[in-house]
Amino acid sequence: MGDRVNLLDARGKLGAALEPLTDGDPAVLVDLVDSLEPPALVLGWGEPWLTPQTSCLATGRLVVTCVATRLVPGAGVEQLEQLITYTLGRLAISGGAWPLDSVSGPRVFTIANVNYLAARIVVRVPITTGGP
Repeated sequence: MGDRVNLLDARGKLGAALEPLTDGDPAVLVDLVDSLEPPALVLGWGEPWLTPQTSCLATGRLVVTCVATRLVPGAGVEQLEQLITYTLGRLAISGGAWPLDSVSGPRVFTIANVNYLAARIVVRVPITTGGP
């Protein structure tokens, strides 16, 4: 990925780093969707979206929402732990280009009135912002 990435390219580059390698790997959703089939990795921006560093550089926070299963009693937390482990491993082998900011605990993720068990992995990304 290099040291810096353009704001317009960041989600796509993260998606490419997490792209499925085998049939059993989770789908990677780079854009907003109105439905999904778990397991899936949903990419988006975190808060704060950008933190200025210089007039031309900011730190962006990209979020990988790891959606393990529909929210039902059972082994959902174990599936989520496996999905988090898988995603962190994939980020690590991508050359260290995605420094870890934080990982949330298990939470409810709702899409199209369906509740899923998910967690959020936040990574820091050096973003070029252009400047004057």
